[in-house]
Amino acid sequence: MRPQKCATTPPARARRGSSMVAVVVLTSLLLASIVSSPASAAAPSLTIVSPTDGALIANGTRALVQFLVSNFAFVQPGRVGQTGSPNEGHANVFLDAQAVRLLTDVEPFSLSLTSGPHTIRIQLVADNGTSLNPDVSASVHVVATQGPGAGVPRITILSPTRLESTGHGIYVSYRIENFTLVEPRGQPNAPNEGHVQLLVESHVVMEVIQSEPVLLVSLPEGDITIGARLVNNDNTPLNPDAISNVPIHVVASSAVSLPLVSNGGVALLLAFILVVLVLRRRKVVGRPPNGRGGNS
Repeated sequence: MRPQKCATTPPARARRGSSMVAVVVLTSLLLASIVSSPASAAAPSLTIVSPTDGALIANGTRALVQFLVSNFAFVQPGRVGQTGSPNEGHANVFLDAQAVRLLTDVEPFSLSLTSGPHTIRIQLVADNGTSLNPDVSASVHVVATQGPGAGVPRITILSPTRLESTGHGIYVSYRIENFTLVEPRGQPNAPNEGHVQLLVESHVVMEVIQSEPVLLVSLPEGDITIGARLVNNDNTPLNPDAISNVPIHVVASSAVSLPLVSNGGVALLLAFILVVLVLRRRKVVGRPPNGRGGNS
């Protein structure tokens, strides 16, 4: 009696078929996930290229802002009858937390800055003006100044010269380098800008914002020191200190001194003296010889 064969072939084929189907399904799902994952994972991004964080905006120039955006489409805000997608809209620009402009493209733009530190921030928003979720923004901190962007500030007294003898009043002239004179009006300190303090014996006697010679009066007699110092907008010294000192000798005036006059003033003074002398001479010539007004 022959042994009966087991009916194993049909189930084996079924299992192989099921395995093939499962492989195809898994492959399809994997390919679908590979294709769809970048699109779903790509989120908008924003980067400010310039100015860089901590940059110095010198010479009172405007700040040129350049930025890059990815996975975000700029559209005009407030479009009627259209629904915005999650990755489109516009950008708002803030200067020190105050909105200053609205952007609908990725073109560079400029901002006018007052002296002192500032924060520039750009934020991507949806078509209706609401923030994206999560928020997409970038910011940089900069410092603006009316002064130059490089160099060490210096001041040098040109006149009076060392150990010069003078009266109680004298003109002080000086040379300034790498520094811009501005009128202090409560603005924050900024690099390489401020004003000049004139000192007599280390005491501040005058604050000026001019590069022309300055007249100092009522100087005390004897050996004294005249100083000129560059200071910040709040009157604090620079770091390093920028100061120039000159020792002079003040002597008492023994005669009444005439004020400085121009060449025209000198001519008028000489003409007046000449007229007085002529009138006095005529008076002497016209006087009778015996002084009694009659003939001898």
